[in-house]
Amino acid sequence: MKLHRFFVTQNLEEKDTVFVDEPNLFHQLRNVFRFTVGGQVILLDNSGYEYHSLISAFEKGGITFSIVSRKTSKKIPEKEVYLFCSLIKKDKFEWVLEKGTELGISKFIPVISDRSEKKDINIERAKKILKEAAEQSERAIIPTLDPLVSLETALKQEIPLIAFHPKGEPFLAEHVYSKSLLGVFIGPEGGWTEREIFLFKKNKVPIYSLGKGILKTETAAIAASSLLLL
Repeated sequence: MKLHRFFVTQNLEEKDTVFVDEPNLFHQLRNVFRFTVGGQVILLDNSGYEYHSLISAFEKGGITFSIVSRKTSKKIPEKEVYLFCSLIKKDKFEWVLEKGTELGISKFIPVISDRSEKKDINIERAKKILKEAAEQSERAIIPTLDPLVSLETALKQEIPLIAFHPKGEPFLAEHVYSKSLLGVFIGPEGGWTEREIFLFKKNKVPIYSLGKGILKTETAAIAASSLLLL
């Protein structure tokens, strides 16, 4: 039987019971899914563990769970990929967050580039999307979302980095096969500017192509994520 999965804010390690006073979760279980006492769920505390739990009681302001067992999740990605994605229109960027989470992206870093269509992001809404996508795709750790940064700041990351651009060298899996941690830059609509290409080269960031076609930002982000993680 497939059980519904829910992230909670409490640390569940070494607990037999836990009281969760989160109104949204109470509403979901009681009013949306119509759970009753004895109902079974998987609770997640963002530690990489899954906690098989039973609903012991619905109380004023929260729910008491009995924790039956704990196991390590099998859905932790083998490779850590940080996605540096140029900020695009709200609905498209949120789609990247959702699908990137499903594919196994570990961290999202929104980047303001020369051709970015937007200059801000609703962090609270974005984190809600990441949480729900992680629950749906059976991940036990929610990807992190860093604050919005400039390309210059993003390039200061002390991890292996690559960038994608239509005029780059054709991408081959062996370029990154041995790397367990990798940062990937995806450009805005219209691509990286000459100034930004110069910055990548100055910082010795390899530039690769995803093929002969011109892809939209959201398509390129998911294509790159799939190549690196699946």
